[in-house]
Amino acid sequence: MVVIIVLIVVLLLLAIGGLAVWIRRGRSLRRVIDAPDSGLDRLINGDVLSRHLMTSGSLGRLEFHEWGVRMRGIPISRWVVPTWEARYEELAIAELVASRYSRIAVWFKLRGESGGIGFLSHFSEEILRRLEEHDVPVNRSVVKFRQVSELYDTRK
Repeated sequence: MVVIIVLIVVLLLLAIGGLAVWIRRGRSLRRVIDAPDSGLDRLINGDVLSRHLMTSGSLGRLEFHEWGVRMRGIPISRWVVPTWEARYEELAIAELVASRYSRIAVWFKLRGESGGIGFLSHFSEEILRRLEEHDVPVNRSVVKFRQVSELYDTRK
């Protein structure tokens, strides 16, 4: 009986520790630029792709505003999916990326920064079209990757 209780406590501590690491890594992606909440032009549901976080099950949303884009979690997942905002003029490029086992994502890269963040969606063409309307450079050639870290290492 004591062994079972110890095992349950250890498993619970491991689960809590893993969840805490996941939340901390997800929050490291947070980028908020004091943008207004008004002027929502379009909302697309999907998932977030980054070095430390990949969601599944439409836990993220991409919002198009008159000032730029905002990526964040749906209400139930906002505690783990960070808010990421960028003005259109801050975006260096938006390009299509895909691993062998996932949907195509739109990878957002900021001017003067390596890395980026991706948004997994079945509406990638619409996303690129909307970004082009705001003079954001786009690349429709799908960049294949094995590990997300490759998107950070090769895009300097």
